Amino acid sequence: MAKKTLAQRVDRLERVVEILAEDQVSLQKLIAELATETRRGFDQVAKQFAETDRRMDERFRQTDERFRQTDERIDKLVVAIGEFIRRQNGHKR
Repeated sequence: MAKKTLAQRVDRLERVVEILAEDQVSLQKLIAELATETRRGFDQVAKQFAETDRRMDERFRQTDERFRQTDERIDKLVVAIGEFIRRQNGHKR
C-alpha cells in the first residue's frame, strides 16, 4: 500500500469532516421535522380534547334541561294528584 502524502491526508480529513458536517445538518433537519410533526400531533390532540369537552358540556346542559323539565312535570303531577285527592275527600264529607 502506497503511503499518502500529507496533502492527500489533509484532503481526506477535510472530506470526512465535510461528510460529518452534512450528516449533522441532516440530523438537525430531521430532528426539526420530527419536532414540528410532534407539535402538530399534540395540537391535533388538544383540538380533539377541546371538541370533546365542548360536546360533553352541551350534553350535560341538555341532560340538565331534561331533568329540570322532568322535575317540573313530576311537581305538576304531584300537585294534580294532591288536588284530586283533596277534591275526592271534600266530596265525601
